[in-house]
Amino acid sequence: MSFPFLMPVIRLIIVTFPKTHTKINTNLIRYGVPLIFTFPICFTFYLIPALGVCKQRAAPYPFGAVWIYYINSAFGLRNSFFHLYNLIFWMTCSVLANVLLFYQVGQARARLIRAQTSGASMKAHTSITITTLAMITFYVTNGAFLLMYIFYYGTNSYFSYAEIIRPFGNDLQTCVVTWVFYLTHPAFRKNTHDSDMVFSTSSFRRRANNSV
Repeated sequence: MSFPFLMPVIRLIIVTFPKTHTKINTNLIRYGVPLIFTFPICFTFYLIPALGVCKQRAAPYPFGAVWIYYINSAFGLRNSFFHLYNLIFWMTCSVLANVLLFYQVGQARARLIRAQTSGASMKAHTSITITTLAMITFYVTNGAFLLMYIFYYGTNSYFSYAEIIRPFGNDLQTCVVTWVFYLTHPAFRKNTHDSDMVFSTSSFRRRANNSV
């Protein structure tokens, strides 16, 4: 959940600090990625003493339906609530980062004359917008599946069946967002002419400052 947050943050740093963004982003990746890898431990430490068991599914699943669950977790904590709080936190951070990004890009774009805005730059901006919407969509859908599990598991509601596809939704968030960005951004197209190559955001910002 935290890796999609890095994309708007890195681009926001490029827009905000056009002269020093390389150094800032280098340090961000160098220290941020290891922290992101260790971050899940804060939300799963209580599972270390837990024991995995084969558990009977509750209603409305038929007799014989089983799943792998855990018992004897530390302090009796459950993973679903920690996962929900984690999802809300990263979704909020991603939305705020993208709002700031669009504001900064819009401010820089307003300083340019129309002839200076290339078609490739417009396509790149559209790609970022589509990718952002894909990220937010998966945050919302994962949260919806998680809430269905919390409120409807063990009831006779058909919403309890939604937990079956919830793991696939988690995997799709990582795969689909990456593919959307790859398929829509002009930088990944081999037939792009030199004159239509996408401008980096740093050069875009410098042109905006020079046009003032």
